[in-house]
Amino acid sequence: MKKSNLMLTAFLTILFLVLAPLSAFAGTLLTQMGGNPVVVPEGQIIENVLAVNSDARVSGTVNDIVLVINGDIYLEPNSHVNLVIDLGGNVHNLSLQPAENGIFEFNFSMQLINHFLIAGALVAGFWFIRLMGSLLGILLLTCLGFLLRNYLSRFLRQSEELLASSATRLLGIGAAISLVLLALMILLSLTVVGIPLALLIFIASLLAVIFGIIPIMEYLGNNWLSARISNFPVLTSLLIEAILFVAIVNLPLIGFLFFTVSGIMGLGLVLTQIWMLFKKQRKLKM
Repeated sequence: MKKSNLMLTAFLTILFLVLAPLSAFAGTLLTQMGGNPVVVPEGQIIENVLAVNSDARVSGTVNDIVLVINGDIYLEPNSHVNLVIDLGGNVHNLSLQPAENGIFEFNFSMQLINHFLIAGALVAGFWFIRLMGSLLGILLLTCLGFLLRNYLSRFLRQSEELLASSATRLLGIGAAISLVLLALMILLSLTVVGIPLALLIFIASLLAVIFGIIPIMEYLGNNWLSARISNFPVLTSLLIEAILFVAIVNLPLIGFLFFTVSGIMGLGLVLTQIWMLFKKQRKLKM
């Protein structure tokens, strides 16, 4: 026997014996580990049949399970079976009586193994990309937060006041502006000349969303985390807040909804701040 087949047989045997309920082999058990096939002659009644690296020929009655690992199962015309499971082989069913709970055949061909390997690689690649995206998100939020605290602290203070007093309003403004910008980008993208403008609008909107998320991240960190975080160094507190934000975003479904709402609210927050600055400058000129 090849070493790979031996390892596969051992793995499947241990896996099934660990996962199978104790009641599955509570009765009479007919076993065969390698060598000649296990045989249930006509007229004989057995509770369970287990064959590892061997075939099973059933002409009689098996009340519970016929399990064969790395072998074939032959059900003769007069056989009566309840549940038939073949892992790594084939079931040759000539029985005149159907199995009460079904016949399950799982053959480990090279094609199936390749499919498993491809699926595993895709899953691992997806989680790796997600991990890298999370780390980059934490790094980006931390660095931008540090820059805003040092150079645009007034923006952060005003944003915190707006979030505390009118968060729902900011969400409504962001949603309305998002729809307008989306419609405008779609219309511009229909023409060759408008495509660069649509791209510029998209980039500007994305930057506004990113900068709008920073105050939301800090606001949530100040309200959800311990007050002792304010005593930490600036980078440390920002890192903790960024980890909290990214952790919530990574939650299934809830994270997507949270990120969508945060992005829309962040867009509304930045545009509101720009509008307030514009009104202030206009008053000063008057």
